[in-house]
Amino acid sequence: MLSILRKQAGSWIIKIILFAIVVVFIFWGVGSFQAREANKVAEVNGEIVTYETYRDGYNRLREQYRRAYGDALDEAALKSLRLNEQALDQIVNRVLMLQEAQRLDLQMSEQALDDAIFQIPAFQNNGVFDKERAKAVLGQSNLSTADFRRSFREDLILDKLRALVLDGINTTEPEAREWYDWYGAQVDLEYLHFPTKRYKDISLTEEEIAEYFKANEKQYLTEPKVKVNYLFFDPNAFKPQVDISKEQIGEYYATHSAEFKTEKTVEARHILLKLDEKSDQKRVDERKQEAEKIYKLAKEGKNFADLAKQYSEDSSKEQGGHLGAFTKESMVAPFAEKAFSMKAGEIGEPVRSEFGWHIIKVEKINEAQTTSLEAAADGIKQKILEEKARELAMKKAEAIYDTLFDGEDLSKAAQTHKMTMQSTDFFSAKGLKDPKLGNPQKFADVAFALDKMAISEVLDLANGYYLLQVVDRQDAAVPALDAVKERVREDLAQKRRGERAKADAEACLAAIQKGESFTDAGARLNLQPEQTGFFKRGGAIPKIGYDPQISAAAFELKTEKALADKIFEGKDGWYLIQLKERKPPAAEDFAKEKETIVSRLTEQKKQSTFGQWLADLKGRGKVDINYKLIQ
Repeated sequence: MLSILRKQAGSWIIKIILFAIVVVFIFWGVGSFQAREANKVAEVNGEIVTYETYRDGYNRLREQYRRAYGDALDEAALKSLRLNEQALDQIVNRVLMLQEAQRLDLQMSEQALDDAIFQIPAFQNNGVFDKERAKAVLGQSNLSTADFRRSFREDLILDKLRALVLDGINTTEPEAREWYDWYGAQVDLEYLHFPTKRYKDISLTEEEIAEYFKANEKQYLTEPKVKVNYLFFDPNAFKPQVDISKEQIGEYYATHSAEFKTEKTVEARHILLKLDEKSDQKRVDERKQEAEKIYKLAKEGKNFADLAKQYSEDSSKEQGGHLGAFTKESMVAPFAEKAFSMKAGEIGEPVRSEFGWHIIKVEKINEAQTTSLEAAADGIKQKILEEKARELAMKKAEAIYDTLFDGEDLSKAAQTHKMTMQSTDFFSAKGLKDPKLGNPQKFADVAFALDKMAISEVLDLANGYYLLQVVDRQDAAVPALDAVKERVREDLAQKRRGERAKADAEACLAAIQKGESFTDAGARLNLQPEQTGFFKRGGAIPKIGYDPQISAAAFELKTEKALADKIFEGKDGWYLIQLKERKPPAAEDFAKEKETIVSRLTEQKKQSTFGQWLADLKGRGKVDINYKLIQ
């Protein structure tokens, strides 16, 4: 288009078109003040953060949470995490830090940038930077090389800034010892447990159930639901339109040669006798002698798999030491060198690696191979067919999307383009159970982000492309009591059981505070005191489980004030506790753990210091945020 405009610049028609474009630019145009202001999510010391930047950051953060928590992270959980605020905060912080780095004139040379990029494992092939692999990885993330270099350069400069801010921060040995004594202390509790399940005689009237339901209606709200119409662009339907020539197949074979090469692999079993890396020579020799005895048994004809099950200290022992087929690069050097120098059926003399002594039996050798063009042709043709069909499906979806406006009925587009409109039933944010959708959860996520009658952008799922339109919504609503009556009944019964358990626990506490013994107070309710045994801060309490509230209170108790002055609600009832015994950590173990403790505390100090530095930086700056745009 630009070349046509340049070539025909003298044409009166082109002049009229150019004048129209200028008018549009003046009144609507690119970079106008009004457009920038409407698109401004934040302004950081005069630097504008656009909505597009925020949206990209939000989507990346959301995807990180999705990968970490999977299906456990529904829309309600996502909302509670306030990802919109998290994402914007991260972007604002980055802008502030980059501005500070610029003020301090922190630089990153092209050579240093290249060196760092060459070290990225995802861009390497067998430990060496692979330009084609790097392009492929960036392509999968829709990143251009220029955008990646800019972003990565900023990351490295920010690393320099962080190092500058945190230079000199460390942890002293007295600080480490203080933390060791505090964290390593252990307590043993005596407790009375008042489980709710012991209160079985709970009777409820219909009026009580109805009253409880009315007072707690929000607990029983139905989930919001949407109903969607959608167009599906199935790549399989576009396959008949694809023609693949022999030249295309040959070109693919030539440019993807690595796909058709199979590395040499060895299939083997082994017996491992473990050694600590710090073992002295005496221990090394002792283990070698043990390995040589086992090797002798194997050479004498003893079944190698049985010997592995009996003697090996590796996780593969239950499989008779079987390791399967492996490449040379996938094993530690001494082991790999030995295995790849042996013949099939051979048992090698013991060889030492960083893990210990190995006795290896090679069972099979698979030589390196290169699949010929003739043998690979059908597979290549099928792969190109799949790729081209997906491209055609995507282009069709984008072409239709470009003709649509939000609010327009998607069914009209379906009629115009002779496509079949498909519809869902109402579904919640937890997703559809429809297996024919490429990714039901992603489909649901996109649907719930749309307003009614809004049309989604082209959605890429595993099996093809989609255009979605939400045609109806059902808001969360209070159901009829009859629909949830049994659930309400059980909730109220559990509440009453808890109330009775709490009342008994409070009565016991009052009696003990007046001088009655733990044992006698419990006996009146047929309860026997129990003992947890020793436990540390932060972990699970023996017999009680993980309960931060009880754990924190336990470490506040002292010999002179052993009884806790309140009761505690656990996951299955109420607890009354008193200190049985407290003991400090073993003094002689501090030396073993000192290095780890110093490292951990130093990192915590650095995080705290950097957080405070960043807060100060933000406080000194001028940050304006348009919260309306991120709600």
